Amino acid sequence: MTETPSTIRDWLAGDARLTGDRAALVAELGRRLIAAGVPIARITTAVPLLHPILDTSSVLWEPGMEPMERLWQMQPENYQMLANSPLKVIYDGGGPIRHLISLEPEDGEFTILPDLRAAGMRDYLALAAPFSDGTTKAMTFATKLADGFSDDNIAFLNSLMPMLAMILEIQTLRRTARTFLETYVGEKAGQRVLEGTVKRGMGETIPCAVLFCDLRGFTDISNRLESDDLLALLNDYFDVVTGAVQEHEGEVLKFMGDAVLAIFAQDPGVSEEVSAGRALAASQAAQVGLGELNKERAAAGQPEIRCGMALHVGGVLYGNIGAKKRLDFTVIGPAVNLASRMEKLCGDLGEEILMSAEFADLIDAPHRNMGAHAFKGVKDKQTIFAPV
Repeated sequence: MTETPSTIRDWLAGDARLTGDRAALVAELGRRLIAAGVPIARITTAVPLLHPILDTSSVLWEPGMEPMERLWQMQPENYQMLANSPLKVIYDGGGPIRHLISLEPEDGEFTILPDLRAAGMRDYLALAAPFSDGTTKAMTFATKLADGFSDDNIAFLNSLMPMLAMILEIQTLRRTARTFLETYVGEKAGQRVLEGTVKRGMGETIPCAVLFCDLRGFTDISNRLESDDLLALLNDYFDVVTGAVQEHEGEVLKFMGDAVLAIFAQDPGVSEEVSAGRALAASQAAQVGLGELNKERAAAGQPEIRCGMALHVGGVLYGNIGAKKRLDFTVIGPAVNLASRMEKLCGDLGEEILMSAEFADLIDAPHRNMGAHAFKGVKDKQTIFAPV
């Protein structure tokens, strides 16, 4: 199909708006521009993100290659590089920028130009993509044509930027919503919210294995450490525990002070034995990870991190609970209550991991009987086990 400026504009106003994947959007744009006679050899997007770890998402596309998304976590050296970047000029409200690339380096040239020159690029455009919140993102275009882009090429690319900016903003808003939900309520719970489970009281009872984890001696540690050191300790602890849970297909639902609540749901095709096995494996992996971390902390003269973990199985109510204007997507029920009570027994028994009798029955691994114990709010004494 022959492309023209008109057909590309129609595509941007129609099907392109439905493209959720930025890399796919950029690749399709590049193919259409080339078909319309625009000598594109390279396209990038540069969109700063509202993200707890990442700073910027950049998509790079060149003819004949799969589009590649590059995620940047800014370090001091990266900020120094950005100081002499055409992107900074665009972000600060300047531009557009056009730079005909000489065959030899020039004094004070943008830091991106040596790479473009080495790749055979001869002309470079950085164009603004203004968002509705008043910020400005960027797209860049480069060509290997010796004479560079024509005036008509440049005018056409500039004319596309309002539509491209709109699509980039829609994609960014979707990504931001998904990122926040995954970060603050968990990946699976976040997906349920995005799918429409947003009203108070919406939820369902699901069978799962419950893992409840709590730091030992946290009150004493918090009294002794400076606030920055305390936050660093908690982040290290949560990193290890959360990483182990996610590696074993569990979901962390909540951080409660120094406690962690995670579940291992029995998804379709997953038996209760499998979900329990994942929960036990995750708890053991977390304890191993904390042991390795404590070696590093001891070498640095920092207090060790110790925690107790309780494992139980049962049905839990999984859904939206809270006030009209402040909801929490979490799990509640007797299974959660018993797991939280059991964890407090870890210190008394000197064990890192404790299991309920129901949980131990599902585990094909040796375990020790730790006796029957009474728990607040639980009618009968519960026999508790610990893995060997």
